[in-house]
Parts: sequence; structure tokens; C-alpha cells
Amino acid sequence: MTKTPTSSEKDRAAVLRAGQPPNEASLEVDFGRRQVWIELKNGGKVLASGHWKCHLRENGAWARPAAPWEQVLRVSDEEADYLEVSCEWSEGLTVERHVFLARKDEFLLLADAVLARQPADLEYRSHWPLGPGVVFRGAKESREGFLVARRRRALVLPLALPEWRAETGSGLLAQADDGLQLRQTVHGRRLFAPLFFDLAPTRFGQPFTWRRLTVAERLRAVADDTAAGFRVQIGDQQWLIYRSLAPKANRTLLGHNLSSETLVARFRRDGEVEALLEVE
Repeated sequence: MTKTPTSSEKDRAAVLRAGQPPNEASLEVDFGRRQVWIELKNGGKVLASGHWKCHLRENGAWARPAAPWEQVLRVSDEEADYLEVSCEWSEGLTVERHVFLARKDEFLLLADAVLARQPADLEYRSHWPLGPGVVFRGAKESREGFLVARRRRALVLPLALPEWRAETGSGLLAQADDGLQLRQTVHGRRLFAPLFFDLAPTRFGQPFTWRRLTVAERLRAVADDTAAGFRVQIGDQQWLIYRSLAPKANRTLLGHNLSSETLVARFRRDGEVEALLEVE
């Protein structure tokens, strides 16, 4: 699918859905102003509701939104609901925001791509207000956690951070000010900050893991600010997530050739990947 910008008043709100009623997951998104408002429900419980805030610093200088959010792409089919919006910020930054809800696979991907004009020290912090009675319970030895309201409602994986706390990583995922906060810092032209929410209660007791993958171009590994790839495994299900941050090019990831900007795919049992979303 080729990305085609679209924007109008009616495009400034969307409802994404996954699963089956009455326990289906849904995400309402309203980006009609300079802040994006979201409401995430799963199993009839509001898990997050309010403004999805983003705070950015470039070389120590705070950046601010300089224009309204604009819709870039909206896709809805039997596999997934996807929304991409973009906003110009001060300090020469652009934020591209991705919202992907897998219908059958029952997971949510929320991600920001921060694009700078030149290499810089980029500091990123985002905040999602949690719903009434919802808390984030992080693991002690690893960086994931569950959204809990009497029982587990969603597993949250910070894909760009190392899984184990013993590994060095410039960032954190934690509850702060009644919300879920993700922090990341990098030195480079671009930063990608994805969160993976598993919304399927039947998987909550299964083992899971995630890894940042090596992306290669012309047989050489590319820098993290050129492209980002991740592999997520929960039980016997696995997914592949890829985002090109620099201009698109022919690259390889786990032996797969890619020339796309964005790919979200599931692994089949034969090891091949089946695209849920591919943005050219």
C-alpha cells in the first residue's frame, strides 16, 4: 500500500476495533487539536482515557507542536485497523504517530517516530492517562508490565528497550502521575518509540519475549536511526514489526528483503511472514 496523505474535518477522529463483541477491544482517537486524545477499552473496561502527551527535547531545548495534527493514512480491513498522523514541531522536528490494532491477533501497537533535521541529542517522553482503577504493574527483572484493574487487562512491552533490566538501555516504562509513561533518549537524526499491548487474556499466562533486530543494507548493519525492526513472541505466536526512519531502501531483516516504509506481520508456522500491514 502506498502512503497517500488525506486530511479533512471528518478525518480527525477514528474508532479502531479488534476481537468479537461483547469483549472486543476498541481504541477511539481524536486528533482535531494540537493534542491527540485516546480512549482504549478491552473487555468492557476503560484502560486509558485522555490526551496522549508527548514531550521532546533536542540538544536540551524543549520543542512544541507548531501545527495541528494531520492524517497521513487510514487503513481498515479484515486484518487490522491502522491510523497514521503527523505533526510539525519547533526545533525542526516532525512527529509521525502510528496506531495499529490487529483484529484477529488482538494486539495494539502505539508508536511515535521523531524525525530531526540533523544529528542531535533527542529526549522523548510520552504519557497515556490510565482509566479509573487501572494501574501499571511492572516486572522486577524485566521491563514489561501489565495494566491491571482487579485482574490483568493488557500486557505492555516497550519494544525499543532491552527486555532485561540488567541490560543497558536509555529509557524506562513506568507509571507516573496516574498514567503510563515511556521515556527514551538517543543521539541521532531519528528516534522510534513503540509500545506493544497484548489484549488477548488467553495469552496472559504464556511465556513471552521481544528483541530488537539487526537491519542490514548492502550486507552491512544500519544504524538505529536509519531503520528499526522488532520480533515479538507470546506463546507460539510471533510477529515482526519494521519501520524505516531514513528514506526507504532495499534492506534485509531476518533474511526478508524489504523496501517498505512500515511492515507489521505475523509469522506462519513454516517461518514465512504474512503481512497484516505494509506501507510502501
